[in-house]
Amino acid sequence: MKLLLRESIRGLGKRGEIVEVTNGYGRNYLLPQGLAMEATQDNLKRLENEKRNYDARQSKLKEKALEIADAIAKVQLTIPMRASAEGQLFGSVTPHTIVDAFRRENIELKASMIELDNDHIRELGTYSFKIRLHEEVEVPSRAWVVAAKE
Repeated sequence: MKLLLRESIRGLGKRGEIVEVTNGYGRNYLLPQGLAMEATQDNLKRLENEKRNYDARQSKLKEKALEIADAIAKVQLTIPMRASAEGQLFGSVTPHTIVDAFRRENIELKASMIELDNDHIRELGTYSFKIRLHEEVEVPSRAWVVAAKE
């Protein structure tokens, strides 16, 4: 099934591209979610009209993402967690935990923006990860996971 993407989808294609997908993926996910439309001449013309508005919105979002990236670069993130004497955490540090730590620094993020090497951090230490704020804006960051003082 050939579809015209209305939004960029990581691993599939960018907005405005015509992609070949399986019928089930197209009918059951992309079309109902409004992420794609049938690849016809009329839809191509309609997408060109939408593209102007989309580009204006994206440039504003990118500017905002760059401002947030500057704020993130200035933050030294420390996450206190309960841990054993050997350094094993009671629980784990997840993207949600990192988002909460940034929120305490007055930086609003979503958990889906955090890209950890592993899904969870389970030991004390220093960890590097990426934050994808926008399609074109990715920020490296670090977190120090320390033992909480009780």
